[in-house]
Amino acid sequence: GISIALVVVFHATMALDRQNMADAHYWLLNNFMSPIRMPMFFFISGFLMKKSARSASTDAFYRKVAGLIYLFVLWSVIHLLWETVSPLTSAPAANRWVEFFYSPSSVLWFIWALAIYFCIARAGETVRRDAIFVVALMLSLVTYMGLIEFANYAHNNVLKFLPMFLFGAWYAKPLINSDTLRHPATFPLSLLAFGVAFAIIYKGSFATPVMGTMTFLMAILGIVVGLAMSIFLCSFDLIRRVPVYLGQNTLGIYVAHSPIVAVLAALLAKATQGGMVISM
Repeated sequence: GISIALVVVFHATMALDRQNMADAHYWLLNNFMSPIRMPMFFFISGFLMKKSARSASTDAFYRKVAGLIYLFVLWSVIHLLWETVSPLTSAPAANRWVEFFYSPSSVLWFIWALAIYFCIARAGETVRRDAIFVVALMLSLVTYMGLIEFANYAHNNVLKFLPMFLFGAWYAKPLINSDTLRHPATFPLSLLAFGVAFAIIYKGSFATPVMGTMTFLMAILGIVVGLAMSIFLCSFDLIRRVPVYLGQNTLGIYVAHSPIVAVLAALLAKATQGGMVISM
C-alpha cells in the first residue's frame, strides 16, 4: 500500500512538472523516497507471488504468466490510445504500437518486469537459487554503478530490481517474521540511517560507480525502512485501513492512475492559468 502511494506521488509530481507547477522540493521528496518505492514494491510482489512460482502445476505457472502478459498488452494499448486522443500528451509514434512489447513505457514497465521475474523465480525450482540470486545481485549492482546501461528506462530497472523480487520470493520469511523488524525503535532508527545516507549522497560529489554502489545499498536499506514503516503505521487502527486498502487495490491503482493525475494536473493548471507553483 505504501509503495503504490509513493508511485502515485512520483507520477503526480511528473504531471505537475509538465504544467510547470512543481518546485524542486517535490523532486527532493521523490528522490528521497526512490530507494524505498520500487525496491519494496518488488520485494512485496515477490513475497506474494512465491506460492505461484513454486506451484507443482505447470498449467498454473503458464496461466500466471499469460495473465501478466494479457494485463500488460491490454493496458499498454489503452495507454497508447489515451496518448493518441488526449490533448495533454503527444501522439505516440507509429512504431510504439509494436515496440511496447519489448520496450515498455515508464508507467507500465512493472507488469512486463513481473512476468520476467516470475519466470526467473520459477527457474529457481530446478536451478540453484543461491547461484541465481548472486548473479542477480551482481547484475543489479553493476547496473546501479552505470557499468551496464540501456537506452530504455525499463531495461535498466529490470536488472536493478530483480534481486529485490527474488529476495521476497525466496528469502523473505525470516525478515518478515523478525521480532527486530517489529521493535518500536526499528522504524525511527532505520529511517535515521536512511536519511543520513541520503544526505551524504545528496550533498556529496562522487564518481558514478561510487554513487551507484551507495544507491544500491540504500535500496536494500529501503526495504527495511519500508517494511518497518508499514508495521508502524498499521499499529494505528485508523491509519491501517488506508495502506491496507491501497495494497489490496495496487494493480488497479497502478494501471489507471497516470491518466487521472495528468488530467487533474492540467485542470489545476487551467484553474490557476499556469501562474501558480505548488511549493512545499
